[in-house]
Amino acid sequence: MTRDAREQLWLVAATLTWAVLALLAPPLVWLVFPLFFGFLYVLPLWAAVFGVTVLTCVSAAMASWHAGGPSAPLVLGPVLLAVAATLLWTRPVRVSRSRSRGRGRPARRTGA
Repeated sequence: MTRDAREQLWLVAATLTWAVLALLAPPLVWLVFPLFFGFLYVLPLWAAVFGVTVLTCVSAAMASWHAGGPSAPLVLGPVLLAVAATLLWTRPVRVSRSRSRGRGRPARRTGA
């Protein structure tokens, strides 16, 4: 099994575990934030952004479901966390890759 396959398998397992825990206990919905970074690290940028978007929608829906209905903080919280995680991840990775390419090193395929 390749490293990429192991990372993707881990990501699927972590996502499913988070979904079950988030269904069981409202505070665990917010554990989605570190999962965003897992998606951004393991997947290519287009797939990671799609995955983070799906996770954001699911976490906002779960938080609203636990609270008995949607509210601005329950919807904006996951959205702002997703935007922050994506921006925090893509900027340093993009700069690092441009420096690596300038030195003649191959850039890693995943991430930004």
